[in-house]
Amino acid sequence: PQIRKNIKCFLIAWLIPAALSAVGAVLYFLIFPNHFDLSGDYVVALAGKDALAQMEAQGLTYSAAILLTLIPALTYAPLINTVTALGEEIGWRGFLYPQLKTRFGRTKGLLLGGVIWGAWHWPLIAMIGYEYGASVANEVGYWGFPVSGMLVFTLFALVWGVVCDWLYERSGSIWLPSLCHGAVNAALTLPLAVCQINTGTARLLGPGMNGLVSMLPSVVFALVLLFGKRRSR
Repeated sequence: PQIRKNIKCFLIAWLIPAALSAVGAVLYFLIFPNHFDLSGDYVVALAGKDALAQMEAQGLTYSAAILLTLIPALTYAPLINTVTALGEEIGWRGFLYPQLKTRFGRTKGLLLGGVIWGAWHWPLIAMIGYEYGASVANEVGYWGFPVSGMLVFTLFALVWGVVCDWLYERSGSIWLPSLCHGAVNAALTLPLAVCQINTGTARLLGPGMNGLVSMLPSVVFALVLLFGKRRSR
């Protein structure tokens, strides 16, 4: 990991996903304030009424429980997720992206790599409504299922593929994009816990970080990395 050498990249990989997720969620709820919900319906839909009852039995309000989930999302969850993300990152950023950039140039290679990474998730989106449908308490579905979900998620993969590749190029260590990948997974669905369930097509817009509206801060960040001045290593 060469953490001492790459402390700036390490902090970006660990903390920026959660920060961008929070900003994106705020943006979404400013547009859809009626979707903000602290009833716990999201937890009930995914884990049943017993999960909410257990919180109450421990003297926790739903709001307090949500705040407590932020602690692992910002601390140890990205580190744990790094281990499972490492395999993907060895394949994507460690092997595929360098091959594509060598053959097609940096920008085209990144775009093509993002499309391939997004397409990797298409079967799950089609079969179980991964990220936008039933698997995230949106059983009513959304417009254009499953193709629209595939396209939106591919854009998400494009954006974070740029960020992960930048971390790999800058640090020279595959552990840094793996940490970023793990941090994204830790922060991705947190905003859904304070959102109404079954929002239909609006789920394609947010509040999770892979929605079109809540993704905007991530898009800006990726564009800055893609077209900003690159420091030679």
